[in-house]
Amino acid sequence: MRSLAKLPLLLALTLPVLLGACDRTVDKQLSDYDAAQTTLGVTPKQFAARFNERLRVVLTEMNVDEPEHMARLYMLDPERLHPGQYEYVLDTKVGPAQTTLIGTLNKKGELRNVGVMLTNKTPGAREEFLVCAVSAARSFISSGEDKLLPLITRLTSVALDNPGQRMTEVVADQLLSVELVPQGVLFQVQPRQ
Repeated sequence: MRSLAKLPLLLALTLPVLLGACDRTVDKQLSDYDAAQTTLGVTPKQFAARFNERLRVVLTEMNVDEPEHMARLYMLDPERLHPGQYEYVLDTKVGPAQTTLIGTLNKKGELRNVGVMLTNKTPGAREEFLVCAVSAARSFISSGEDKLLPLITRLTSVALDNPGQRMTEVVADQLLSVELVPQGVLFQVQPRQ
């Protein structure tokens, strides 16, 4: 009878030990998951520098008048990059049409992906979307750069004709994708997993 009376005390003493072991297991699993997440290997500020470097070349190749002047309209200001309303999200806007550039970050602050969002349907906004998408892709892909504009244009056209489907292409170990989302058209660059 005495041993039954001690059962609640014994359970009260062992339960925290068992729960503590579970907590460490969950923490370890979360840590392993975070470590396994592939990233683009750059912080948002490093991405901004790469993106800004490629703008003039992209604009020149797209035969835009005054590429030097126009590049200033689309440049990312590294000081104005902010994490958005959520802790691990990059969210900023560039250009006259206010094209949105987004990205998710890991806990180290490195970008896991970069997205360019087309929400405005005007011809200028579409061109701005392509400028930003190609510049974002070139920030991570250095081979076959001349093929990126036709590829992204094709992926975008196919995505527009096939709502609900994500169009993808792997280029130099980067996965490029275009899909229609409720907000508009989303182009993304992320590591191939």
